[in-house]
Amino acid sequence: MSELMCRSCGGSLVAGDRFCDKCGAVALNGQIPAPRPSQASLRGDDTSESQPVSAQAYQSQPFFGHAPGQLAGFLSNATRYLCAAAYLDRRFANDVIWELIASRRAVAPSIGIDIGPVLRHCLRARKIRLIRDITLVAFGLAALFVSTIAAIEFFLVALIIWVITNTKWRQLGFFARCLVAGACVVILAVICNIILFELVGGFLGLVSLLGHASPIAFLAALALAASYVFLTVIAWATQFTYLHSAFRTLNDDLRQGASAPASRYGTTSARSARIAAVEAAQWGNMSLYGGENPFIGSGLAAGEWSIAIELDRARPANGSMTGKGPKGYVPIDPVELHAVIRERLLKLDDPGLPDNERIVGLTINDAVVGPGELRWESPLLDLSGGLSYSQSSPEAIDALIRHPQAALRYYQRVSVEDQGQAVISRGRPVIYGMDQGVAVSAFVYLAVEGRMLYLQLVRRALPPVRADYRLIDRMPVRSTSRFLVTTSWWALRSLPEAIILAPANLFQALRIAWRAWWLKREFSPSDGSVVGYFGAQASVRELGAADNFDSYLKRLDFQKYTKIIERLLLDTVLDFLAEKGVDISAFATSASSIINGDVVNVGAIYGGGNQIGGQGNQMSATPARASAAG
Repeated sequence: MSELMCRSCGGSLVAGDRFCDKCGAVALNGQIPAPRPSQASLRGDDTSESQPVSAQAYQSQPFFGHAPGQLAGFLSNATRYLCAAAYLDRRFANDVIWELIASRRAVAPSIGIDIGPVLRHCLRARKIRLIRDITLVAFGLAALFVSTIAAIEFFLVALIIWVITNTKWRQLGFFARCLVAGACVVILAVICNIILFELVGGFLGLVSLLGHASPIAFLAALALAASYVFLTVIAWATQFTYLHSAFRTLNDDLRQGASAPASRYGTTSARSARIAAVEAAQWGNMSLYGGENPFIGSGLAAGEWSIAIELDRARPANGSMTGKGPKGYVPIDPVELHAVIRERLLKLDDPGLPDNERIVGLTINDAVVGPGELRWESPLLDLSGGLSYSQSSPEAIDALIRHPQAALRYYQRVSVEDQGQAVISRGRPVIYGMDQGVAVSAFVYLAVEGRMLYLQLVRRALPPVRADYRLIDRMPVRSTSRFLVTTSWWALRSLPEAIILAPANLFQALRIAWRAWWLKREFSPSDGSVVGYFGAQASVRELGAADNFDSYLKRLDFQKYTKIIERLLLDTVLDFLAEKGVDISAFATSASSIINGDVVNVGAIYGGGNQIGGQGNQMSATPARASAAG
């Protein structure tokens, strides 16, 4: 397959590349890349040879389209943990399915994860959970029909145990906790007395039976005791079977170094098509947001700063003004400045640097954001495919950069995943590398308006995956006896909750399934509406994120990478403006204030409304979380 090469370094280019991955140079019209290979060609099934796209054909391509898919590889740690969350947290699985399958919303971008495997595991977890809930509900109804009193008493005992052991009610106030605990104790005591009275009556019936009296009381008590034992054994066996299947998946399919799971649906099914569209959309450079946060998927707000200066020509040594236009205006192309910033920031991961000096977790991507409320004739909608577009062409991106007041806004997203490097000394490992699970993002925005240059940087921080989702790294191997012991204990501990919530879980699963089926209808304004809502309201990565960094060193790493990016960004813009002949005195003053005065209080990050940044910016305490209820 033929392809074009970068004029700067000779690196290869593929379709969709706006900059060279090797040197960061701009892919100009004379360097139009060859079409991106299809999935079939990447697998070796397609023997046709792709030809380079001419500049003329390139200019006639549409401005928006669907992002190309990528081949699945090994699962990252964050992806593995979120896949495990599908089995460990029912709410997480329902939220993911509701957002990605049971809606027509856009897909939020992902940092450090692949949402395709997460979605597939959520669907599988829902399937086995649905089988468990149907079994529990069916046996519960049968028990109510056969022995109503025993069934009611059994469910009441399970309810009381679940309420007492549930950690959520402990978050109530002291008097509320006392009231709930007292009520539970009274109800449990009444039920125990009733059961004890029935068993005592059965014992007396046994004594009477030995004295040749009527055995009715004894048989009734025996039947009651057998009902309790039978219901307990059946419920525990059902929960054990469910957990054994879930834990086996965690142990076998989500171990370190595991590959992404294959689709369990036919290639022509509607669900398979939707999963494929979701997988491709996560790699797109355009995202539509449904709430007020345009940076959905990048974590919590960590502050922002901006600089605005006049683009005046610098004064010569004699003090006179030169150049054309009012006040010696110097025109600046923001597209060119973005390219220079990208090229400079990519040098943080320069292959020419020693391995220990490279920031290997650095990625720079285009980020086009816009509101998800769209008219039905919007060029961002694919009415035939039933979803919005996720990819902006390089030509559209250049136009958006030069038109900063448009509905779509362009940012250059600079992300750093905190990946601890392996330490090697004289060819021997000192300590192995460790994935910290933290991602730092900086969104760079440029606008040239009214002979002014506006530079803005928005900081975002993505905490690691929740600690309870990282349980899979501590689970025993399935071939050991400890695996069965752990599964049995988990089944017993979670049994009351499974019994009580089975009807609600079953209703929720059926509601989500009905919603997904209803969306198979024609994608059009059948109700006569003018606009539709297609913005993403939840990010899979953020749904599974912890509330904070859970480590002081991770907070310090956030400060380190933020400072590095900010300093290099300001120096790059300053050098660019000076080279163009712009008066940089005002910019230098503002940049100095940011570098020297923007002190990050790392000890208070993510702490209930504490400030981060010298300009009064505050961090949000909790990431947005979608609800499966819609």
